[in-house]
Amino acid sequence: MPAARPKKARAGAKIPRPIIISVAQNKGGTAKTTTTLNLGAALAARGKKVLLIDLDPQGNLTSGTGIDLAALNGSMYQVFTDRNVTLSDITQDRIGLTVAPAHISMVTLEMDLVNRNGREWILKRKLEALDGEFDFVLVDCPPSLGLTVTNALAASHYVLLPVQTQAYALYGVPQLMEMMNVIKEDLNPDLTVLGVLLTFTNRTRLSREVEEEIKNYFKDEVFPTSIRQNVKIAEAPLSGQSILTYAPEAAVDYISLAEEVEKRVNAKFK
Repeated sequence: MPAARPKKARAGAKIPRPIIISVAQNKGGTAKTTTTLNLGAALAARGKKVLLIDLDPQGNLTSGTGIDLAALNGSMYQVFTDRNVTLSDITQDRIGLTVAPAHISMVTLEMDLVNRNGREWILKRKLEALDGEFDFVLVDCPPSLGLTVTNALAASHYVLLPVQTQAYALYGVPQLMEMMNVIKEDLNPDLTVLGVLLTFTNRTRLSREVEEEIKNYFKDEVFPTSIRQNVKIAEAPLSGQSILTYAPEAAVDYISLAEEVEKRVNAKFK
């Protein structure tokens, strides 16, 4: 089934607030969480108010911002399952960002919501209640095509797709793109790909060959900036920090990415 065409914004249209971006990939290990954390920090450094939403039951984004998973009093599980719990009820302010944490209890979420009417719209409704409090919302999606990812895509303006320059880089991408088409047809006709982000790039022959393959597949959707492989980027979340504070000299790629993200968003609403 062909994808529905996103509606073209009229000239001079006001940029919605917040801009909601799902960082999604059906394949694990593509740096979704790292991208969400460090892009959020880079946008915050540019003066933007940023909310990070962790939808992965593993809670790596949550712990990567310094939140103690064992001490959580509320998480996205309650946001999804309790009609009276708002995002503001469970968020925490950390490292210049606002974080909506995940919890391992989210592994049962689809089962718990199986009989809930309108379950695909839960996140969208909870986000609407924020009433322009943030400039950007970045949603860290689990590597699946389940209900939480459906909620994220139904609520988002954009999808940012990290693809690692390693073997089997495009594994799972066709399934995600097919899911996006279904979401656009049935739930969110304005959903579009913001860009494809190359991650784990290095000087090896394999990395260069895979990078060329990805650019041939996605064309102009690939961001000019790629995230170069750097051990500091992997270390930063272990200390509860973004790369901007943990190792500023290694943050240049994310700073450039944040600028490109803003340019692409602004271009749509000119």
